[in-house]
Amino acid sequence: MNAGEGPFRWDPSCRAQLGTLLRGEPAEQYPGFLGDLRECCARVVAHAGDGRPVFVGRSPESIHDYLAGALAHTHTSWRGRGVLLNLSVYGWTPDEVEKVPRDLGALRAQLRRLRLDPEAVASAPRPVVLVDLVASGGTLGTVQALLVRWAVEAGVDPAAVRRRLRFVGIVVRDRTRPRPWLWTRDVAWGADYRAAALRTVAVPWRLWDYLGNRQSKVARWHPPFLWGSEEVRKPPREREHVEALRLAVRVHEQGRDAAERERLAAALAAQPEMRERWLRGLVAELRAGCAAGRREERRGAGGRRWARRGGRPSRR
Repeated sequence: MNAGEGPFRWDPSCRAQLGTLLRGEPAEQYPGFLGDLRECCARVVAHAGDGRPVFVGRSPESIHDYLAGALAHTHTSWRGRGVLLNLSVYGWTPDEVEKVPRDLGALRAQLRRLRLDPEAVASAPRPVVLVDLVASGGTLGTVQALLVRWAVEAGVDPAAVRRRLRFVGIVVRDRTRPRPWLWTRDVAWGADYRAAALRTVAVPWRLWDYLGNRQSKVARWHPPFLWGSEEVRKPPREREHVEALRLAVRVHEQGRDAAERERLAAALAAQPEMRERWLRGLVAELRAGCAAGRREERRGAGGRRWARRGGRPSRR
């Protein structure tokens, strides 16, 4: 379920391997959650610009799980592209993180496993897009600073790393303002990047608050003082984590549903980025997969009617 360095997380796509963990109720979600999540995911994908999304921390777990189901089931070009980077550095500066070399080594091992070390980022075939809920922009700033400092230490051109990095910050949509909070103007580290490299996704408060503050998470909290700890590599079986796993499986399966994938395709098609070839191609892949799924369902239904009639052909 979780190999190599880094904290353990159950894989919601491996339902058959989860066994009795799925017996019981999932973590609570609010009415309308799926619709809000879908719209958020569509905007995140559009703003990722055909890059490789890296969902930072635990807050974007549901975004990752939904897209993993929707974009993998139809064998799209995005299958397996997004990854979760479980680290919790909210309130930590790069200098504070680097004070404990052993812990920094554990983080670097985790980044290597996810192909997020400086060499991999600088030579990546497509941009690496760091995605997170943004309250101040500090988490994204610390992550990029740690990567750039590591590049300098490893003899990798830091400018090459910066050229391949993109950022998508998820903020609260304020109905009293015509435009969402432009967090990109308030972070000092943003000056090291082109303006187009920092993008904003505005979502309703109820979604931001749920994902960022109230939702139970599948993985354990992973702050710097726990990096390298054996405890974080153990499967979490506490009630809140198991309930979160059940919800993650539900979200993943909802993403796999043909009707839901059609709704995602429609949400993607409504984005301004639809003028770009890569997004038109992804929408076409989603819709083709949905059409193939419907044909498969019809063939299955025909076979069931045949069986019910004892092998006699139907007159329908």
